[in-house]
Amino acid sequence: MIKVINLKEGVYPDVATFMLVHEIEVSKLSDVNVIIAIHGYGSHGQGGEIKKEVARQLRVLKSGKQIIDFVKGEQWSDNHKHYSELVKLEPELILHPHLQGFNSGVTLVWVKK
Repeated sequence: MIKVINLKEGVYPDVATFMLVHEIEVSKLSDVNVIIAIHGYGSHGQGGEIKKEVARQLRVLKSGKQIIDFVKGEQWSDNHKHYSELVKLEPELILHPHLQGFNSGVTLVWVKK
């Protein structure tokens, strides 16, 4: 199952990362395999503070083996190293509206069970 969470609605970066970590922990106990975190891309595509903090937190979680991996929306394509595995796990990722057009305002999180 895929869960979409919106981290950009009126929150500060530290609140957004707290919300993300909470959703990851909840997802580990459910049937959610992939989280699509909407964080926005910042002013003129340069990368906002929430996007930067989400990426930083996900690197920490990955290195601590709390998640399997994450994929930035702008990297999501059939050439990505995890594409086949994730699409096999969740086929609806192929046509998911948040993942069209190299969307730099989202990140996929592969939840570790």
